[in-house]
Amino acid sequence: MLRTLIKARVYALFSSIFRGTRVKRKRAPLLKALTGLLALFVIGNFLILLGSLFGAICQPLHMAGLDWLYFSLAGMISFAFILIGGVPMAQSQLFEAKDNELLLSMPIPPRLILISRMALLLAADYIVEGCVVVPAGAVYCMNAPVSVSGILYFVAAFLFLPLLAMSFSCLFGWLLALISSRVRNKSLVVTTLSVGLLLLYFYAFSQMNGYISHLIAHGVAIADAIRRALFPAYHLGNAVAGKDPVSLLLFILCTVAPFIVAVWIVCANFIRIVTTRPGSVKTAYRKMPLKVSGAMTALVRKEIRHFFSSPMYILNTALGVIFTFIFPIAMLVKRDLLAVLFEGNIPAIAEMRGPIVLLMLSGISATNIISAPSISLEGKNLWIAQSIPIAGSDVLLSKAYAHMILCLPSIAFAAAVLNAILDLSMGMRILLFATPALLTVFAALFGVAVNLRFPKFDWINETTAIKRGLSTMVAMFGSMAVVGGTAALYAFKLHGKADVETFTVLFSLLLAAANAGLYAFLKTKGSEAFAALHF
Repeated sequence: MLRTLIKARVYALFSSIFRGTRVKRKRAPLLKALTGLLALFVIGNFLILLGSLFGAICQPLHMAGLDWLYFSLAGMISFAFILIGGVPMAQSQLFEAKDNELLLSMPIPPRLILISRMALLLAADYIVEGCVVVPAGAVYCMNAPVSVSGILYFVAAFLFLPLLAMSFSCLFGWLLALISSRVRNKSLVVTTLSVGLLLLYFYAFSQMNGYISHLIAHGVAIADAIRRALFPAYHLGNAVAGKDPVSLLLFILCTVAPFIVAVWIVCANFIRIVTTRPGSVKTAYRKMPLKVSGAMTALVRKEIRHFFSSPMYILNTALGVIFTFIFPIAMLVKRDLLAVLFEGNIPAIAEMRGPIVLLMLSGISATNIISAPSISLEGKNLWIAQSIPIAGSDVLLSKAYAHMILCLPSIAFAAAVLNAILDLSMGMRILLFATPALLTVFAALFGVAVNLRFPKFDWINETTAIKRGLSTMVAMFGSMAVVGGTAALYAFKLHGKADVETFTVLFSLLLAAANAGLYAFLKTKGSEAFAALHF
């Protein structure tokens, strides 16, 4: 039975990644090739980044006789990456899977259901760990002598590390599922925690050079602190570097014991969590005047409610909104950064501070693709939107309007703050509001138009339509290409020949014309194309 459950989980995973639809379709070879190249590009950059990190610390630590610290740090970095990705995955795969109730209704022991899913999570943890420890091991082999016994200790120690990380992932996932089952606005909790982890990651990445310099300068003191405070990390490093069987056994004990405890806790609470339904607040009925709104207002409200009800929708299409709020605050707090960039010894940059800030704000706003999967998300309910007595163009425009309502306030806030803290010309102050706003309108209308051309209705879950729909990729890279291509055109062809403010005004006028054309398309031919769509 356990083997059958594991095979079913593996099939479901591959189906969601490589198919993700109810209908089997043969994908175009070009699309497969582009997807593979994108995956290789992301993985390759990740390996290069970690390789450069380990390359910067390996030689100094080896020369100082702190080889064990090198492997301890590799273990801690691997643990952190597994934990960051493992917590939300454990929550969704263990406690919030859509087939939980179906499987529990069958004569299958709940512990086997849980163990089959944990086995798949453990396999994913090994893949993440491999992306970290393989560069760490390769860098060490290039900078220090290696023996066969050392390789065996290395493999044995890191073979057990995912058990410790998975213990924490399951416990944190259980706590998140427990909290989510008892709160009304689950999407707010999930989104807040996910964004918090993402911001923590970006902060740690921005401080990486400082951490490396501090580690190289204070390696001995850091080693003493890890030896005293982080018992498992010390014995991991000592087992690999010192080939110490006692340290290896102690580290294995530190990984296996928490794993057994975590499995016991999760098994004991599995049924109670997956069968708990969030309670609703009881309110007494009060007679109120009936508020009547227009059809467009109702459609826009529907789109906004759908947006806020789905954490995956928020996290995959609207992170640019969050960073648009963060960007001006960071510029305000880090006044010294502004001085270094714009008032330092680089006069060319000082003169271009307005266009550079405008480009950064436009680039962030171009990452918002809320409208791009909005038609696909209708799914099997598409016929409802087509059958209501409302023009198809109104349905399409409501999706674009919802995108604008969600994104434009952050643009206005960022432009107001940047205008307050930067010394800009009057023309650039106006453009700081106008250009990103026009770009946001373009992204909203363009996303709907692209999704109308490349809809994806036969998805298994909404995440498939949001993350792997062709329209989302075209909308995001298309908007970013507009920003990046325009900036490159000026930097390499027109710099010194045309005034930057005049060029930006012309670009804004072109955006306005494109917006008018997209609006006219959705009002006329778009309405006909929407009526012709079918599930």
